[in-house]
Amino acid sequence: MIEHQSQLVGLQLNMRSPYESSQRVEKSMNSAVANLVQIMQQTGHRDISNHDDAFLLQSLKRRQEIVQTPDLSAFLQTLEQNETERVAFLMSLENNYTEFFRMGYVFSCLEHQILPGLVAKLSPASELRIWSAGCSTGQEPYSLAILLENIAEKLRNEFRYRIIATDISDSALNTARNGVYTEEAVQNLRLKDLSTYFKLDRDGYAVTNRLKKHVSFSRYDLFDPLSANPSESIFGNFDLVLCSNVLLYYNERAQQFILKKLINATVVDGYLITSEAERAITKRSAGICPVYPPSPIFKKTFEVQHEAE
Repeated sequence: MIEHQSQLVGLQLNMRSPYESSQRVEKSMNSAVANLVQIMQQTGHRDISNHDDAFLLQSLKRRQEIVQTPDLSAFLQTLEQNETERVAFLMSLENNYTEFFRMGYVFSCLEHQILPGLVAKLSPASELRIWSAGCSTGQEPYSLAILLENIAEKLRNEFRYRIIATDISDSALNTARNGVYTEEAVQNLRLKDLSTYFKLDRDGYAVTNRLKKHVSFSRYDLFDPLSANPSESIFGNFDLVLCSNVLLYYNERAQQFILKKLINATVVDGYLITSEAERAITKRSAGICPVYPPSPIFKKTFEVQHEAE
């Protein structure tokens, strides 16, 4: 009887509730992310602590499967010892997927309402200033340039405009500057725009100088604490800022840092556009109000004085 009771006690001590098990798993995952951030900092790579933990963990597991290590602990050891793998992991954090005229409703609003309205307010000596933040391989800023060229042609008015496109990925920026896209990549373009603004060569569809001369590409880190906007823009004051599918990959503190920077760089009565998935994140920010709901288009209504970070 005593032996049976002791067996029951031992069984009870060895049993864990589902809640306790999930806590252990969560603690292990949090530890893996913390170790990952530390490894990347100590080995001289960029600070990734601003990224969302769930995104980092997902990226970690994906790379673990690719290199076929038995568990996260083993992969973290590989990451610490292997420079090539650290670079590969950083590249896996870059979301370079984009399309021409992505978010159809947003570009329809831009084409028919926002851009014509901004152009109508331009004085002969001024220029329309646009920032495409997180421009990836260039489809977004070139899409904007197409709309503006079409407006200029319709109005028979060659107004001045400038699109400053930035990203943190050097490889994506090189593709954007080159401006050559596959047949699959140009599927969203109207045939008239494709024939007007692209030239077909053996490498694909090449953006013509008519668009390229209005768009500049440069590397810019949105988390740079020493700059309020890309140095190429000198003073910011953008009439339109686009930053789509960037906020999603960062934690809340980082999201707010980016949004403050974007809003500060926008002129009063200018526009900020994120993405449908980021609309809820964006609309909580001070100084802007939503327009054309349920789109992720916001208008800056007043300047906000932020306390020092």
